[in-house]
Amino acid sequence: MARVVTCGIPAVMTSLTRNEGCPLKKIDASAQIGDGGIALIHQQVNKMGFVWHERKTDAGIDGEIELRNPVTGEVANRLILVQSKARNRRFSGENDRSFHFICEPADVAYWMSAEDPVLLVCSHPQVGQAWWMHVQGWFGDPAHRASGRIDFDKNTQRFDADAAHRLLNLADPHGRAHVPVAEYREETLTSNLLAVAVPGLVYRTPTQLQDPREIYERQREAGDAVRHDFVRDGGQLYSWLPPRDTALAAAVSGTSIKVSTAHLAASRKAAEQRLLVQLLNVALRQDVTADCDWHNGRKFVYFRATAGFAPRRIRGGSGRQRLVFNPRYKDSAPTEIRYCQHAALEWQFLLADGQWLCALTPTYHYTRDGYHESRYASELLSGIKRLERNAAVYHKTRMWGAYLRSRNGEPGARQAILEYGFLLTYTADRGIDDAAWLAEPSGLPGETGTDDDLDHDDQDGDPADDPAFSEVGA
Repeated sequence: MARVVTCGIPAVMTSLTRNEGCPLKKIDASAQIGDGGIALIHQQVNKMGFVWHERKTDAGIDGEIELRNPVTGEVANRLILVQSKARNRRFSGENDRSFHFICEPADVAYWMSAEDPVLLVCSHPQVGQAWWMHVQGWFGDPAHRASGRIDFDKNTQRFDADAAHRLLNLADPHGRAHVPVAEYREETLTSNLLAVAVPGLVYRTPTQLQDPREIYERQREAGDAVRHDFVRDGGQLYSWLPPRDTALAAAVSGTSIKVSTAHLAASRKAAEQRLLVQLLNVALRQDVTADCDWHNGRKFVYFRATAGFAPRRIRGGSGRQRLVFNPRYKDSAPTEIRYCQHAALEWQFLLADGQWLCALTPTYHYTRDGYHESRYASELLSGIKRLERNAAVYHKTRMWGAYLRSRNGEPGARQAILEYGFLLTYTADRGIDDAAWLAEPSGLPGETGTDDDLDHDDQDGDPADDPAFSEVGA
């Protein structure tokens, strides 16, 4: 316990009352402040989900933090030693950003000899504020050791519940005490790999056009539906359908030759393999063109705005309706759009053991008016990525898989170039408890949301639902 000692006598004073002349015990204010500092440490350690052990007698260490798994309650004999320095007045050089503390050489030597990590916690118990420093890490620098001075950053070194994960990493850097261990049980894992069947042929036709923009312009002039499923390479136009049967007829000038996609896939020429992958990419773009637009800068497709800016939902993999277009309006002007959120998809085609797979990566696109990208798009995207957990990504991936399968030519759907299957699943003989895996180190209420919390119609990860985005304009 932190106490003030004067000439070897504890700061418990005696005095005489004015009337009776008998001695009465008195506790010095410094001892009271010291106890307040220990109490504050105990309180914060409890919020972290750890265990505090106070030492009744100390020579430079006031207590120990014992690490505890906040989910399972298990302890693993991982300790952090703590020395408390509490004051109600300002520390040396203290301002709103920082302060410093000068340590006695004997204390530093004692702390540095410890096998467990040692924290120096400086606090203002009266206002409930504390900051910490890992002593061995700081005084491992010879210059710091020589000065005996520790500099505290009040913004980054708060001793509160948010410091829990840093203390875990400090005392248990390899995660042996706090990382969940897989159990021996069967578990089905759903990948983001979508099985794809590829047509056996593509068509190679001469073209005199040098720029893809010219090909698009010729199609528009022809007045037919513009096709995106083509690649121009070396004076040849490659397409999935005979060009003469589509708007691409205006862009070619010769006889079409059929080329085997199996030949391109098995080719030893990297250029031919790349050509096939390019053709697969434009095929997917063509397959979703009825509902989605292409973002050439970010290289993804996204659901376009609806007429009248009505929110749009489609059926996901679980059968639930999932938002794919959602306009958000300004609080101050409910009829003015702040931004629009569009479900978007990045992808990559892979060939594994003769099977074509499409790796799906769901993402989002943000526009200011349904068409033009919001200048806050990056901030909005990073915000929702911080909010999303496994369940949100899982359901978005299944949604895109289900949507692509609906393009296969089922009743009421347009025939697709590619035939989309199901997401690959794998069975493992080991499993991890999701509740333990997803829990925040602090173990605080409200920080351990479950997957089920994210699978509601009104919780599609819209950043506008987060207070941090409530005032973002576009």
